[in-house]
Amino acid sequence: MNTEAGSGGGAPPSRKKKILIVDDDQLLLGTYSSVFRTNGFDVEVASDGETAFKMLQESQSLPDIVFTGIKMPGMDGFALIEKMRDDPRLAKISTAVSSHRGLDEDKKRSESLGVSDFIIQGFTTPAEVARRINVILGVNKKFKIFVAPDRFSAGQLIEALNRQSGASCQIAPGEEVVLELEATSEPDKFRVRIIC
Repeated sequence: MNTEAGSGGGAPPSRKKKILIVDDDQLLLGTYSSVFRTNGFDVEVASDGETAFKMLQESQSLPDIVFTGIKMPGMDGFALIEKMRDDPRLAKISTAVSSHRGLDEDKKRSESLGVSDFIIQGFTTPAEVARRINVILGVNKKFKIFVAPDRFSAGQLIEALNRQSGASCQIAPGEEVVLELEATSEPDKFRVRIIC
């Protein structure tokens, strides 16, 4: 199996990722701010949804992601996300929700709003939260593996992936097959798709 990874030429220099953390718990804001700064993020904070939304509207440099709690005085996290989705300038900003309670109804509402991750506090360390946020921000990165199908192990891999996906990728001898890997929000897990 031949693997390739390329930058595709003159990629622009990478910039720091920017996060807006929204929570009324000052201890959590401080903890997450510290962890994300340590992980190379530019960090902004707000202690309620109204303040966060105003910051977003006035910002010249939007965050890559908004990480918000749910229950807060005034505008809660869900209302913030709804307002973001209704604003064309803010609609495509990634979001993640931090839940104290981990209720199924909150998780379902998060999914219906297109939230990228539902993180339950107390079960997820701040370092793991930072890792999961990094996965979200890298979720569009894909890796391609070129497989030589005339090798026995590669042929078996292609057959197994065809069975798993219900696809039927017919490969002629000597033809290349591309496997596309897409990161998921789970640690070290990828979705695999055959391109033929």
